[in-house]
Amino acid sequence: MSKVSRVIVLAAGQGYQLDGFNKLFLKDPATGELNLERYLCLFERYEISVVIGYKAVSVMNDFPQLHYVLNSEWMTTGSGYSLSLAIDERPSIIISSDLFFDEKMVSVIGQAPDNSVFVSHPENKHLNPERVKVGENDRVIAIYQGEGADNDPETAGIYKIHSPQILRQWKKNCRQNKSFFAGLNLPLDIAEVYAVNIDGQFCYDVNTPLDYLNLIKMRHLQNAKKRSIL
Repeated sequence: MSKVSRVIVLAAGQGYQLDGFNKLFLKDPATGELNLERYLCLFERYEISVVIGYKAVSVMNDFPQLHYVLNSEWMTTGSGYSLSLAIDERPSIIISSDLFFDEKMVSVIGQAPDNSVFVSHPENKHLNPERVKVGENDRVIAIYQGEGADNDPETAGIYKIHSPQILRQWKKNCRQNKSFFAGLNLPLDIAEVYAVNIDGQFCYDVNTPLDYLNLIKMRHLQNAKKRSIL
């Protein structure tokens, strides 16, 4: 089994629902850390590649030490195309730039099966979510976009893929379907891919101002609970 030593952060999009704010620069309300700073801390032992597009110079100017991949077509392509520019056959963890999570979540990722899609039933529902149809033994049967079945979980924006065959075909699919989300291009007929449910873990995505407001409230409650325990 090949050890995962690489993390790819998909951060090329504009974040138009967040007033054009680059999601990498969102701050954790509990710590004041920029989201990208938090990723660097959580994955300090990993090689990190960041796919950028919108406000790329701002990111590179503040974090010149990182390895970047530029999606110059960010205005007309989806996260799948961004991923195609960065992935190769090395086992990788792929994460969206709008996610806030903690050390426990990193541990869950590390202990997950070699080829995993992380799923949940989030409180902040998306308008057109990527959903996962899960079969026996938690095997992923399909990833699709839309409402679908109410009990089908949504993708959490985190993938862990070891198989070089899957990675090669995923890259090809993402190149062919440039406007798709990355998960919709994931090939499921090459090797088994498993759904890992993270309900109950702190893993929160911010897509709108309301999402961020709810994150602020959540983090304040978490801090209050910690103080009461102490």
